[in-house]
Amino acid sequence: MNLILLALVPACFALNPVIGRALVEWFGSASLSIVRWSLSALIVTGLALSRTGEVWRTPVPNVLRIAVLGMLGMGFCAYAAFEGARTSPATNIALIYGCTSAFVAAWEVAAGRQRLSALLMGGIAACLAGVVLIVTRGHPEVIATLTFTPGDLWATAGMLMFVVYTILLRRTPSHLTALPQFAVMSAAATLALVPFALLELDGALPQISAWMLPWLAAAVLATGIGAFLGYNVALKRNGPVLTSAALTLTPVYAAGLAMLLVGEQLAWYHGAALALVVAGLALVNPA
Repeated sequence: MNLILLALVPACFALNPVIGRALVEWFGSASLSIVRWSLSALIVTGLALSRTGEVWRTPVPNVLRIAVLGMLGMGFCAYAAFEGARTSPATNIALIYGCTSAFVAAWEVAAGRQRLSALLMGGIAACLAGVVLIVTRGHPEVIATLTFTPGDLWATAGMLMFVVYTILLRRTPSHLTALPQFAVMSAAATLALVPFALLELDGALPQISAWMLPWLAAAVLATGIGAFLGYNVALKRNGPVLTSAALTLTPVYAAGLAMLLVGEQLAWYHGAALALVVAGLALVNPA
């Protein structure tokens, strides 16, 4: 089960920027995020209420902490990925988010919970080199004068927030079982995004066509429930370093999905960055 989670969660996350690219002309980032999290909250709440043994009781401070994590990790990170997809290819965004593991590992080392080793340092360096290669479009020598695209900056901000989410969630008391915790977090993410969605809509709701329905279903079931619920469970089972390291596989899935579903073309630096990031995973994992 643990290995299945580590393999499937990155595939679910990989669809995130692909869906953003596919629906960029019809949905604002906050509006699309609200569709994802509101429907995810309804589905998971219904599922949790139909099951016995789910724990819904927890101290109020813990509920508030979980809600804040939902606003940041689900709300902001989802918004950042969709907003990034407006001006950057899905593959770029996936590669940047795939470097979460390097920063999580660095934090764990600084906090004294992970042993510093040459392998770990090499893995972190490889992941960061992959990020540099992708945001410089294969010309790292111009980094001193580089002008980043808004999409790259949004993806980087979302990735850093996801690092914070990963670290804090691992250390949040697990009074609630997985489904109620996810329901609280997704509901909080929805509420946090409402003001931004209202600004986007400006009184006019998106026009939904039949061809959008599979994309919206994937946003809810795969990138919402599948990605984040799976990630939360994997964090408890495998710990933050290995779970976040598995996200390094996200670009592998994203590159193929972007070519297959939205017609993106890959450049040589995508392959080079992908090799660096996956090599970083191989080094971080045994460390």
